[in-house]
Amino acid sequence: MKLKSTFKKAICIGTLAAAVSLAAASSHISTQSHQAAVSALAVNKTDQSFFTAGNDGFLIKWTNDGLGEHYQLSELEIRLVALHPNGTDIAVYETDGYSVHRVSVWNWQTLTRKFVKTFENTVTALSFTAKGTLLAVGTATVNGVVYLNPQRGTVVSKIKEPTGIVNMIHGSSSEKSAVMYSPAGHLTYYDMTKGTRKTRFQTEQQLEQVVLFSSSLFCAGVKNNQIHIIDALNGNIVARIAAKSPMLFNSPDEAVLYYTEFDGRTYTLKMIASELSETGAQIQSPVTVKSFTGPRGKDAVTSVAKSGETLILATKTGNVYTTDSLPSANTLALVPLTDNMYDKIYDIAAISDDFYCLTSNSIFKTSYDTGIVETVGSNNGYTNLIPYENGLILWTKGTRKEIAFMDLETKAVKSLFTPQTYVQMLRLFNDKLIFIEGNTAVNLYDITGGTQSKLYTGTGLQDAVLYNDTDLFVAKSASSNPRSPLINVNTQTKETVMLPVSGNVAFSLSYDAAAENAPIYGINVSTAAAGTKTTIFAYYPARKTVASIMMISDEDTDAFTSLYGSILYTNIGRDQIRSYDVKTRREVQLNRSASLPLKITRNEKRVAVLNRDGSISWYNPGSGTVLADWYMTVDGMWFEF
Repeated sequence: MKLKSTFKKAICIGTLAAAVSLAAASSHISTQSHQAAVSALAVNKTDQSFFTAGNDGFLIKWTNDGLGEHYQLSELEIRLVALHPNGTDIAVYETDGYSVHRVSVWNWQTLTRKFVKTFENTVTALSFTAKGTLLAVGTATVNGVVYLNPQRGTVVSKIKEPTGIVNMIHGSSSEKSAVMYSPAGHLTYYDMTKGTRKTRFQTEQQLEQVVLFSSSLFCAGVKNNQIHIIDALNGNIVARIAAKSPMLFNSPDEAVLYYTEFDGRTYTLKMIASELSETGAQIQSPVTVKSFTGPRGKDAVTSVAKSGETLILATKTGNVYTTDSLPSANTLALVPLTDNMYDKIYDIAAISDDFYCLTSNSIFKTSYDTGIVETVGSNNGYTNLIPYENGLILWTKGTRKEIAFMDLETKAVKSLFTPQTYVQMLRLFNDKLIFIEGNTAVNLYDITGGTQSKLYTGTGLQDAVLYNDTDLFVAKSASSNPRSPLINVNTQTKETVMLPVSGNVAFSLSYDAAAENAPIYGINVSTAAAGTKTTIFAYYPARKTVASIMMISDEDTDAFTSLYGSILYTNIGRDQIRSYDVKTRREVQLNRSASLPLKITRNEKRVAVLNRDGSISWYNPGSGTVLADWYMTVDGMWFEF
């Protein structure tokens, strides 16, 4: 790895305690925090390592040396994780919180996905059976739990009756029985060898954070700032304990129930033990183990787990804390295991031999060959940049923030115009800006004349390209009129023509403005009885015909196309970028970084990929091998993996 400083070449090459690189894998090892809230934890009991999963789609394996191995599994947030008993395979539930629900199993050693299965409804529980023979997936449906083969993802028929919605699934060590808790107020036991219900107990409804403890004799859950403890052998409530913002964490074989409380200032670790008496098992009063100060203000603990004697706490801002769980009379101050080491790059563009990057506070020029970082201006809240003549057009996606131009010679920034509603897309064609406002209008801004005009209005608009002075091509949802995902609009007469592109929606259009009769490339998603597919197509305006370039049997609405001469780049399939020569039909796959690719730009000498975590991966044109992964540190230097 290298550390590169402003106006200097690499100033440090060697091993740093905070970060090392893996030669044979594309994960990164560092103490960098998640870029969003940590949503789930999973502990490996064999070596005391643990995984954190975040809303940033990253899974990080933390080891005893305090370092984390980072790898982004998804562009979506990860809500649930389950670690296979072998300690290598891990299941994750990814979702957009609305319509996309995916469960996948990964081999962490090889960083490969074994399978992915899509569900129509929210996943409420995720766990492997004790020997790892099956993966149990709870769904928010009447049918409830689905069992999958953890190697292939095929459905395995195990329980003959619908389980309904459950948020806790636990199997016996022999895998011959299972117990499930339903928010409807049921604790149900199943015979897994016969697929039949053994017994069902009525109990407290709407419990969250449901766990078993004391050799599965007791079940505990949270409702209305109370911990409800249930006798798992009959469903009776044996205790209700008041607790401030409690977070339960346990494994069924733990003799005691651990939980944390937070009163707004201090976190307290407590435990509840059980004891056997002549009348049966009894619950003891909570005992305070220790108190500590930690994340406050806008930050808060979102996940807690225990690995041996180590207590793990993860937070809303993506930090991870560890402390021991041994009793202490003193109030301890938690120190995060993680650091916020990097300054995220939001956009990148090539101008001649240089690349211009946009961070939250600055705009800078750089080059892979020199490693120099030269700040060219400050950033006042912009997230996107487009090269234009001797400067940069600055804009912010999803807002009404003014569109501006920065002169790279004078460093002066001037306002071009302020949109009427939020801008979804803005693109440059010669001296004209084409932009979509609010998914309903395609507008044109003439930079030289300073005038605006409305070219097309509709609904479900996704993208638009100005092909020449009179032809505008608009990608849209096919559910709105006219019912085609790609249309041609005459900018003078406003005549609209449906084009022979099928599918539910089209997006991410690109074409070579320097070529005569250039085809327009784009992406469309279509759904049929056989399933959903995402296709990259080419539309030929001169011939009015369409051809398919490549296709995947999945829905990928985040895919893009980007054209450089005859090379079509796309990240269809999410995991890596493909380079496809439309003339020779030669395809090269670009090896991915620890993070998923978001955008690609290039010049004659280098290809730069902007990743979702704000890092840059460098390539030679025509090669899929990563030259280096660069992260901009908060000190304004490149850190290289």
